Amino acid sequence: MCVLSIIQSEVVDDTNIELLQDKLNHYLCYILDGQLEKEEPHKYALPKRIELIIGHTQTDTLTNFLEQLVPILSSENISFVLKTE
Repeated sequence: MCVLSIIQSEVVDDTNIELLQDKLNHYLCYILDGQLEKEEPHKYALPKRIELIIGHTQTDTLTNFLEQLVPILSSENISFVLKTE
């Protein structure tokens, strides 16, 4: 498994959801645009997963965002895991 992790210590709300979206878009582009394959060819063939690790309870803003995100990742054969610390 090739796991890319994002640690989000700030509570996700309407004021910063775009920053999280930018981070996730960066990881998605890293996988899909060939940079992962170029930098880590031995990991490229492995199943891919993006993990979001949050240091707070899940907010409605985050829940709504993830409901849109997960199907997009699934369509690219990328799994997603939300972890709470």
